[in-house]
Amino acid sequence: MSDSFLAIDFGTSNSLVGAYHQGKVHGALPLDPKSADPTLMRTLLYFPNPDLCYYGSEAIEQYIEQDMEGRLFRSFKSHLPNQSYLGTVIDNRIVTLENMVGIFLLELKKRAEKHLNHQITKAVIGRPARYSMDAVADGFALHRMEKAAKMAGFEEVQFVPEPLAAAFDYRKQITSEKIVLIGDFGGGTSDFTLIRLRAEGFDNKDVLAIDGCPMAGDALDSVFMSHRLSEHFGAKSRYRLPMSSNVLTMPPAVSQKLNHPAHIVHLKERDTYEFIKEVKKCSLTVKDKDAIERLFILLEDQQIFPFFEAIEKTKRGLSASDSTEFDFDYPGLELKEQFTTAQFIDWAMNTRQKIFEGLDRCLESAGLTPDQVDLVCLTGGTAKVPFIQGELETRFGKQKLQTQAHFHSVLSGLVESASFWANGQKVT
Repeated sequence: MSDSFLAIDFGTSNSLVGAYHQGKVHGALPLDPKSADPTLMRTLLYFPNPDLCYYGSEAIEQYIEQDMEGRLFRSFKSHLPNQSYLGTVIDNRIVTLENMVGIFLLELKKRAEKHLNHQITKAVIGRPARYSMDAVADGFALHRMEKAAKMAGFEEVQFVPEPLAAAFDYRKQITSEKIVLIGDFGGGTSDFTLIRLRAEGFDNKDVLAIDGCPMAGDALDSVFMSHRLSEHFGAKSRYRLPMSSNVLTMPPAVSQKLNHPAHIVHLKERDTYEFIKEVKKCSLTVKDKDAIERLFILLEDQQIFPFFEAIEKTKRGLSASDSTEFDFDYPGLELKEQFTTAQFIDWAMNTRQKIFEGLDRCLESAGLTPDQVDLVCLTGGTAKVPFIQGELETRFGKQKLQTQAHFHSVLSGLVESASFWANGQKVT
C-alpha cells in the first residue's frame, strides 16, 4: 500500500496542495512560482487556443500578454451543482465542466509530484458542506468531482468537508475540551461545522453537525452588478423586433449572467452572442444601444476579469470605509460610481440571510444554542466583511470569535485527514 497522499483544497478563488508522504506531513507546497505566495494558486484556467492551457498567476500573465485573446475561466467550481451547465466550446472543441476541473486538478497533481519527486494516486480533497441547497444537485456536484478526480489520475479519493478540515487545524490551539463552531467563508460557499474538539484525538462522534450555504464572496460581489452596474451593459436595454409592436427588455437568461464572474464568460457562446447582436440592432433608443455596445467591448476586449477584480476591490474598500468609489477607466467602458456600506448591506440582505440560515440549521441539527458554543473560529476572506462579522459577534459575543482568516487552515486539516487515512482511519 502506498503511504503517499495528496491533500487538495480546491477552492472557488484559490487552491492549495499539501501531502502526507512516506510518513511525513508536508504543509502547503510551492505550486505557483509567479504568485506572491507560491503556495496559493489562483483557480484560473486560460486557453489561448483549445490545445494550450495556462494556470494560476501565469494564466493572468499570458492572458494580458496575448492581448486578452482566447478564454479565461474563473469561479468555474461554482457550476458543479448546475445540471444544465455542461461546459463550454472553445474553437468548436467541447470542453465539459468535468474536463475543466480535471485539467486543473491534474496540473495541481503534476506540480505536487514534481516537488515531492514521487507519483501519487491517492488524494483527500476538500468539499463544501453543501454545493447546493438541493440534495440532488449537491450529489450531482460530488459525482462530477469524483469524475474530475479520476480524469486527473487519482485512483482513490476521499472527500472531506472543508469546515471539518479547518476544525482539525484549530484543535492544535486548544488545551481542554471545547464545543467549537468553524465558519469557513470562501468565494463560492459558506460552510459550518460544530465539533467537540479535544487536544488528545479525534472520533467521528465528535462531529456534532455540518451545514452550509452555496453563497459567499462571489455572491456578495454580484450584488454590485445586479443592483447598479449591469444596466450599463444592457441588462435593462429595451428593443422591438421587426414586424412587432411589442417592446421587450433583455431577457433574464442574458441579464442574470452579467452578475456573476463564472457566468458572464458564457455570453460569448455563439447562440447567445448572436441573440445579443440582434437585440442591439433592434434597440429602442440610443441609450439602449450604447449599453449593449459596452457589453460587446467588455466581452470582445476581454475586460471581464479586470472588471470583477475592480468590483472585489470596491467590496474590500467598504470593509474599511462607509463609502468608496468604483472607478473603471478602460476606453469605452469608463465608469465611476459611488457605493456606500448602507447600500451594500441592503443589497446583500438575501445572501446574508441564506448564509445565516445555514448556521441556524447547523446549530439546530447539533441541538445547541449559541451560548453553548465555547469558541468560534473563522477562515476565508468573506469572514472579514463587517456585517458578517457583526452578525457573528451579536450571536456569540466578540470574545468567542477568532478571526485570523488565513487560507491554510483547511489545507492543514486535509493533510491531517490524509494521515488518518494512511493509518487506517476514515474521516467522514
